[in-house]
Parts: sequence; C-alpha cells; structure tokens
Amino acid sequence: MTGTTTRALLGSSGLSIQYAIMMGLIHHAQENHKGKAIKFIVPPNCYGGTNDQARRVAACIDKVEVVDLPVDGDYDMVQSIAIVLDKIAQEDAIPYIIAEIPTNPRVEVPDLIKLKEVLSAARKTSKGERAIDPVFILDQTFCPNVHFLGEGEMLSTVRTISYASGSKFPSGGLCTAGYCVANKKTEALMRNIELHLRLCDNEATSLQVEILAKQLPSMNQRIHDAYKNTREFVNFIKDTLPTAKINFVSEELAKQGFTPSVFSLDLPTKGNSAEEKEAYKRALNHKLIRLMITKIPKESKYCVSYGQLKGCYWTIPATSTQGTTKEGDKDYIARVALSPTMDIELHKKVFLEFVEGI
Repeated sequence: MTGTTTRALLGSSGLSIQYAIMMGLIHHAQENHKGKAIKFIVPPNCYGGTNDQARRVAACIDKVEVVDLPVDGDYDMVQSIAIVLDKIAQEDAIPYIIAEIPTNPRVEVPDLIKLKEVLSAARKTSKGERAIDPVFILDQTFCPNVHFLGEGEMLSTVRTISYASGSKFPSGGLCTAGYCVANKKTEALMRNIELHLRLCDNEATSLQVEILAKQLPSMNQRIHDAYKNTREFVNFIKDTLPTAKINFVSEELAKQGFTPSVFSLDLPTKGNSAEEKEAYKRALNHKLIRLMITKIPKESKYCVSYGQLKGCYWTIPATSTQGTTKEGDKDYIARVALSPTMDIELHKKVFLEFVEGI
C-alpha cells in the first residue's frame, strides 16, 4: 500500500503515532546531538490535534520549540520550508518538519521535485560547518495511497517518515488505529518511535489490527470511487455556483495519483465592509450545511472526518478540526468529504436548491 519494505508501526490513533514520532525523534536527537536545540516546523493552520500536540510536547521539554510553517493560500510550502531550514541551519539546530500533503483544509499539493530539492539541499551553520539535515514527517491522511517513500519514489532519498490516521481511509471510520512507515534513510529512527509507542501503551489493540486487516485490502478501490464522486460534485458546483472558490486537486494532479475525496468551499459573499462580508459568508456556510443534513439526513452529516464508507460529511474547519489553532490562522470555509457509496444526484439536487435560495 505504501510501497515501502521497512516495518510498519501501528498506534492506537493517528495522534498516538504522531506523538511517538515526535518523542522518538527527540530521543534520537538527545542521544546523537547532545545540547542542540530541536525545532518542530509545523503549519499553523493544520489539523488542530497535530498543532496542539506539537506545542504541548515542545512546552514540556527544554530546547524543543515549534516554528510556524505557512503552507496554504498565499504561501508556498517549498518556499516556506527553504526559508525556515536556512534559518535553523544558521542556528545549528535540529529540524523536524510536520506537513500534510495534500494540505488541510485547502487541499494543495506542493511541487514535489522542488520539495525534494529543498529538503536535500546541503546547508551550513553560522560557523561554516555542515548543518543537520531535516526529517520530513509526512501526514498523508488525505491520500494514503500515494507512494512517496519506496525505492525510486519522490522522497526515497530524503529522510522521511509517513503516517496516516486509521479512522479515515484505512478503516473507513471503523477504528482509530493509525500507522507510520519510513524509507530506508530513516529506518534506524523507527526503533526509537516504537520504543515510545510501547512506553505509553499506545500501540494498536488486537481488535484494531483485526479491523485494519479486514479494511485495508479495499482501501485503494474506495479511494478511487470516492474521488470519482467528489470530482463529479465539484464540477457540478463549478457549473451551478461559478462565483464560489473551490479548493481541490487539479485534473493534472489527479493523474499523478493525488485523488482525495475532500474539498473545501469558499462561498461567494456580499457586504459593505470586510466584517460584513465575513459575517455573511459564515452564515452562508451554516445555511448550506443545515440544508444538506436536513434534506439528506441518512447520508449528509455534520462530521469532521473523511474517508468514510458511505455518505457525505460537512464541517467548518475553524470550528472543528482547527479548534486549538490561533484565530488568525483559522479557515471559516465549508469542508466536504464524500464517500464511494452515496446518492450523488440527490446531493446535486439539494445543492441546486441552496444556490437558488441565495
């Protein structure tokens, strides 16, 4: 599924895996780079649990700090990483980057060739010595089927660890167990990560492993079918409400294998001031979601997850997945997650009713 040959680690949840990765890397750094500062580079608007947990870990341990990494909208992930890594290299600190591809909730994919180049670049400290190369911690929960780490793949030559939340596509919402894998360049780091999974009793339970074993074989097909529904719905919204801004992967990216089934919708707004426009748009988000979950109660739900087996989930990241994020970094947009099994024609019909009502 991941194209890797290294041993996979299973945690009780995606956040359990992320915690073990962070603690394992800190452990490794303290043993191999004594006294050096450790910097976790984290997008300020990423999933709130990731954001909050990273900051809690940093707050508890001396010489560990979180550095903001702007990745969405007006910011380019690759450029942001280059700027941050150059600065950390000058300080002779240890850089660990946590990033989502595609990003959440804007569903953006960076230029992967440039990403590889910026992660591979040799940097110098302020004393002219070789800086410590980064570890890229890739959250690919949106697209767990994309091969980043296997031999010959885009990030096979960069120190990279990939992880995913099991409550999304891997299990289809039937359990929370998450997993992580490494490429050959980071295989040695997995021992420390496994140690911290066991230390906290955060490994997946036998029942969770049983559920994953049953669900994972169908995952790639479910991703394919859910993407087809999502592309159809996105194209319908473009036709019926062309003034809305839709954040979704391009057809070109889809051909490269990035086929998420989640998109975000920035609805058109009106008003005489920025405040009025923002208030109108936020009210419109709620109006849309209320209509969908009321008219299609058996399928449309107000839910923050995705990768589900059936139905359609609606949420507003600023009030759900970004709950612990700083207010200025929150996204007051509608995020929609479709599944392989749903009545797409009925969803189109109700959305058209919403458009006619505005």
